[in-house]
Amino acid sequence: MSAPARRDLRARRTSRVQLRFLAAQAAVLDLAIAVGAVAAWPIYRSVSFIVLVVVAAAAGHAIAAAGLRWRWNGWWLAAATLGAYVVLGLPIAAPSMLGSLPQALQGFRGVLTAPVTGWKDLLTLDLPLGSYQTTLAPALLVFLAVPVAALSLAWRGGRLWPLAVAATLLPTVFGVAFGATALQAPLVLGPLVIPREAIVGMAAVVAALVAVVWRTLSDRRRAIATAAAATGIRSGGRPLRGLAGRVATAAGMVAAAVVIAGVAAPGALAGQPREVLRSDVDPRLELAAALSPLGQYRASFADDRFDQTLFRVEAPEAADRVRLATLPFYDGRFARVVDPDAAPGDPRTAFSRVPSALVAPSGTAVGTAQITIEAYDGVWMPTIGSVTSLDFIAGDAAALADGFYYNAETSAAVQLGEPGLSAGAAYRHEAAVAASSAALASLEPARTGPSLADELVPPSLIAWVDAQEASTGGPALETLIERLRARGFLSHALTVDEANPPSWMSDLGDYAFQPSRAGHSTDRIEQLFADLLTRQNEVGGDDDALLVAGIGDDEQFAVAAMMIADRLGFDARIVVGARLDSRDETLSTCVDGDCTAGDLAAWIEVRGSDATWVPVDVTPQHAVFPSPDVQQRQDPKIPTDVRQEQAESVLPADANPSDGGQRPDDDTTATRDLTALWTALRVGGLSLLAVLLLFGPFALIVLVKLLRRRARRSADDPVERFTGGWQEFVDAAIDHGRPAPRSHTRQELATAYGATPNAVQLATWADRSVFDVTAPDASESERFWELLDAERSRFDEGLGWWARVRARVSLRSLLHREHSAGPRKRMPRTRRDR
Repeated sequence: MSAPARRDLRARRTSRVQLRFLAAQAAVLDLAIAVGAVAAWPIYRSVSFIVLVVVAAAAGHAIAAAGLRWRWNGWWLAAATLGAYVVLGLPIAAPSMLGSLPQALQGFRGVLTAPVTGWKDLLTLDLPLGSYQTTLAPALLVFLAVPVAALSLAWRGGRLWPLAVAATLLPTVFGVAFGATALQAPLVLGPLVIPREAIVGMAAVVAALVAVVWRTLSDRRRAIATAAAATGIRSGGRPLRGLAGRVATAAGMVAAAVVIAGVAAPGALAGQPREVLRSDVDPRLELAAALSPLGQYRASFADDRFDQTLFRVEAPEAADRVRLATLPFYDGRFARVVDPDAAPGDPRTAFSRVPSALVAPSGTAVGTAQITIEAYDGVWMPTIGSVTSLDFIAGDAAALADGFYYNAETSAAVQLGEPGLSAGAAYRHEAAVAASSAALASLEPARTGPSLADELVPPSLIAWVDAQEASTGGPALETLIERLRARGFLSHALTVDEANPPSWMSDLGDYAFQPSRAGHSTDRIEQLFADLLTRQNEVGGDDDALLVAGIGDDEQFAVAAMMIADRLGFDARIVVGARLDSRDETLSTCVDGDCTAGDLAAWIEVRGSDATWVPVDVTPQHAVFPSPDVQQRQDPKIPTDVRQEQAESVLPADANPSDGGQRPDDDTTATRDLTALWTALRVGGLSLLAVLLLFGPFALIVLVKLLRRRARRSADDPVERFTGGWQEFVDAAIDHGRPAPRSHTRQELATAYGATPNAVQLATWADRSVFDVTAPDASESERFWELLDAERSRFDEGLGWWARVRARVSLRSLLHREHSAGPRKRMPRTRRDR
């Protein structure tokens, strides 16, 4: 065979070997990226996501191959990746927005801004996202940029190839960080219960280890092959038995890790919330800071608001109510929309954005509702039934869509955008409305006892319920609610001007005013039932007309009815909204869909052993006036003899501006307020963490260099103290910007680094320590390190403060590998004189 033919054959073999290496390297890295795709799957759960991963991986491989072929630098690779992202963005990351040209333009804009603002949609929309708008754009960026970066680093070789393996773990981090707050159903393998998140994490680690081990073995094989081609000496292969043993050991370690994780993970993670980015992006804090909608209820009956149209409603025929807010929590002072102490995964508290469409509850019919805002400006959005999808059709639609959050568990919506709901805003939503409501008497209790804490329920309520001698279950609840409404009396104010009565009094017709204070704290409910119980004990019987005594409105009676339902074992919550239609003619309703402030009402929803919520009106009657002998009590004609030694002082309750009173605090349960201390500790801890993150790496570099210097100076062997000191001299020169040595002798290096007498003396002593027959003594070692310190100071001469700091934290000496000619091990001194 001729020489040119042999050269062509060697070139073809080299090309085939290179292609096999590139393909194998891509395969092991793609394995880790595929694990990342599995980790991100729960975020989308859509075929569009699978298509995106495949297309992005193919484009990433093509860009990395082109960069390798034409030797593009990092800037050209970044430009090509960005161009591919822009080209693929609309058809791959926003397929749902290709229906029309305006939608396509909006989608293209969303793709361009997704690298900066896309995280907000991922964290605020309810999962899974599917292909909603441009929510796939961040995933396209990740699964396109990661293959380009990883393959470019790995294919081009060099010392930075381990960063390629680290880059392949970014998709897994993306899937975990933007995932759901709740864990998925675990995988059960016989006695093992392994969380799926743990499986994904272990798979990512194993894939990364496979990539590292394969690359290390490949580099070793290629180095041996190169050496064999250069010297003609072939190394012996590793014994097959030893290789099998190592493989078995590695597999056993991985299997042991999986088993240990499967056994330990369920116990370690039991009861622990999954902390992800979504956990900290939650509108709960804003809603918790907002005033309770029930506490603002009476403000709607002021004369300047009573007749104002708040919003107009076009609802399906079966809808009879408009919901503003659902309040499932009560803390003794206020009924709340959210519980500040609830876990992030509590469905009653978790508000999120609606990605596309929600599933309608069973037993409901879906219709279209449209709401137009007039004089309403609250954060609680009027909705009909259960929202399955919602679109803003008037006003600043983009801002309103960004600020729209929904809680599917409570069927409540809020608007937190800026400027929020205002006159002219309108939206249309699909509403799932129950065709019929179950009878209250047919419900079965969900529990055997109450869920509210004993200190939140006033004793007078318990005594009044017991005094009714009602049965149990749904019939008892229906009876108690009817008696509560019949024996109550409607009043929206504490004082009125009799000469100029307010609008709400005129609207009630033949009405005689009775004062009632606002608020719905436990103390206020205590007074309500105390009046009812006192009247029943005085009059007796069961004639509701003679037992009217409780004065208040929906604010108090909704809380009272909720407590009664909870007492009987039912799940209950308070709803603030308006009625579109009602069989009870005494209750206010929105006329022709125009809901005024005076139409606002509060009611409760009760749930028994099934999942259906039944609305229950609680507004007290206003036709039967309370008996004056109870409400206008006089002093008894026969004075009572009060014995001083048996009299006990009763401390008044602390005043509360919202409800006129509050229960006194219990000194026995008072605790020291450590809020300021914990705040200071938290701020201090975060500040310390920031300092560690900023300066910790630099301090670690300085510490490593100090430990290295100490180990060299305190070596037991005098020769190692000299050679280590010389290496310390070389490292100091490298950190100060001198070139790293390659094949220079020590004398040549001393000349290159300044040719000072001290440098020459250091090189001479270092050579003597290695090659001289007589070992150096300790005094020379100390003198050697003194000269070394002087040389380090010489390197600092003429440098500014910042340049000296950079030399101290430089990584050049730590990353430098000395390429010394000759053997690494020095010859034993006993053989040097032969």
